[in-house]
Amino acid sequence: MKLLYLLLIMSFIFSNKLESKILVLSPYTDIDKKKLDSSDINTINTLFTSGLKEYIKNIELSSMSCSNSECALDNLSETNNDEVVYTKIQKLGQKFIFSAFILDNNNVFTSKATAMSIEDMDQVCLRLSKSIALRKTFEESADIENITLKEEEEPIRRQSISRIGLGLGYLFPFSDTGHDNVSKTVYFGANYYYEFKNNTALLLECGMGIPFIGLDLSFLKFTNIIDTSPFYGIGIGLYDSYNNRTYNSGHTTQNQESSSGIGLSLQSGVMLYRTYNINVIARAKYLIVTNSDLDNGLIVDIKFQKNIPEKKNRTVYRYPLLEMILGR
Repeated sequence: MKLLYLLLIMSFIFSNKLESKILVLSPYTDIDKKKLDSSDINTINTLFTSGLKEYIKNIELSSMSCSNSECALDNLSETNNDEVVYTKIQKLGQKFIFSAFILDNNNVFTSKATAMSIEDMDQVCLRLSKSIALRKTFEESADIENITLKEEEEPIRRQSISRIGLGLGYLFPFSDTGHDNVSKTVYFGANYYYEFKNNTALLLECGMGIPFIGLDLSFLKFTNIIDTSPFYGIGIGLYDSYNNRTYNSGHTTQNQESSSGIGLSLQSGVMLYRTYNINVIARAKYLIVTNSDLDNGLIVDIKFQKNIPEKKNRTVYRYPLLEMILGR
């Protein structure tokens, strides 16, 4: 009973925290209006507050702006809100530095980001608002929708959505046809990965083990957009297995024959470091091959992928029908 009371109290405190009333002030800046006009500032404020509303339920907007915490707290004291958010936009060379603060009389949390240009402020606003709302650092708030141009240009960061890689796995066969068939084996392969804008991806694989070889195309659906992204999917491919069959007729002989078929699969797993230039996929995949023996089994594998660098002035090929089908 005491545990139940404790859980109820914690739930009440947590729910109040989620429903805290937040006063959001307009951005403060001393940048020359020729380099950052009022229209740009209003757009930045709209993008930032829209991002906050995805995580904070009660928001009150104010036309007032502040350059320091004392001014922000004075504005907070004139309202019935619990906390106040104020932002500042500064310029350093060609870069824009966007800083945000969320505070009350006892606590303050700060986060800031750098945009390489004014056009890059849309991703910065989304990520900075997430950082402030969740009290996470700017780096911890990265997801595939708010990677900034600056990070895309850095070698360790996500530059494109095409990747190539290598994989290593282990096959656990379930087939049982009364004779020696596909046995447990290590398998390895190469893969090509392409990610679409609607949080889905295609994975083309060529794998080889003893005694099988396969070419497979999988459709993957991610459940979130952050660095650690679980996924599930289906696949179809062509597989060829070499079965060692044993016959008893006074003496033992072995005859090796090929058994090909279409492979169908169900799979799930997780992608690690999704917003980076190098990714890791851990996956479990149930596969059934529509040959005469209906070979089937579980494949557990791990894949290492690297982005394909974007080449300047390269020809870009579009596939309208495929993009329309997959909802890119």
